[in-house]
Amino acid sequence: MNSARRALALALLLATAQPLGAAEADQAYAAFQTGHYRRALSEALKRVEADSNDAAAMTLIGEIYRQGLNVPEDQKVAAEWFERAAERGDVNAIFALSNALLDERSGKRDAERAAALLARAAAQGHPAANYNLALTLLASGREEDLARAVASLRIAAQAHVPDAQHALGILAKEGRGLPQDDAEAARWMASASSNGHLPAQIEYAIMLFNGTGVAKDEEAAAKLFLTAALRGNPIAQNRIARLHQSGRGISLDSIEAAAWHLAARAQGLDDPQLDQLLERLTPEQRDRAANLAATRIEGAALTTPNQTSK
Repeated sequence: MNSARRALALALLLATAQPLGAAEADQAYAAFQTGHYRRALSEALKRVEADSNDAAAMTLIGEIYRQGLNVPEDQKVAAEWFERAAERGDVNAIFALSNALLDERSGKRDAERAAALLARAAAQGHPAANYNLALTLLASGREEDLARAVASLRIAAQAHVPDAQHALGILAKEGRGLPQDDAEAARWMASASSNGHLPAQIEYAIMLFNGTGVAKDEEAAAKLFLTAALRGNPIAQNRIARLHQSGRGISLDSIEAAAWHLAARAQGLDDPQLDQLLERLTPEQRDRAANLAATRIEGAALTTPNQTSK
């Protein structure tokens, strides 16, 4: 599960918790949210000691051990806490346990039970569980699973899971599992983009530039390409370079075009047309472009979070 879905799951588990009272709940939640994980663990353990049915606190303890937050990472201990909370009906624990049962390190690997728990959490409306279930259904390759996958994706997307919003945008664009509809595809891409989903930002920028499913707006497209380019995406860097080269939606600027081209090329994305632009620059202009590119490559490496889902 990626960082966005992890944050969502934790927000849900504490937002829906009904332990000793708001003050106690806030102490554990506030400590976790502010990075004081040892205190969060202590507060959660106090809650369990005071109330042996405080499933939300148990789930939080499991999450702390699962991630190894100021404690040694321990998937077995995490799974035990998730198990206890799941037995008490906590939907976040049910989802977490379904993931734990796919991990050999939990000492409880059981793919069949994991699938059953995932379906159970999804049926209770858990957003990330619905997203994961949709991925499983889509991977089956069976036509009859497409409609179920779309239904689960909608639940996750409406809870602002950007991966689900992006997936719905792709399916609507392709007409898989739902009618082909560029306007609906654009709406979901716009939602995922506003939630920081990098591939969706690029997809939506392309739709804006071409006027596909949305009113054509080259300036808005350029701004979105620039946002993605600053995050280090080579496709966006190439697109913004092309736009600076032509002056469409953004200023006509050969130095900027060359700089973004160099940044994209450093990641393996070649463009002969932009190579020709680079060759036409003076040595001083090429140096300026190279310095700009180096700064942007370094900046993206320092600030861009890992986009890989786990």
